[in-house]
Amino acid sequence: MTIVDTTKFAIGILFAIIGVGLLVLSRGTRGFGQRKQAGGLFVIGSAVFISVGLGWLDL
Repeated sequence: MTIVDTTKFAIGILFAIIGVGLLVLSRGTRGFGQRKQAGGLFVIGSAVFISVGLGWLDL
């Protein structure tokens, strides 16, 4: 596994950390509020950025 684009890979890792942090902070709340939505979107965005950084996606 080689990293093709280190900048996008690093952005993906940063998004993953922020997304998981938001999901952990909103763990005690009920429903699917804005904080959980933001955490989920950050995790999805991190998956896209990491895939592009590893060369799995060509966007």
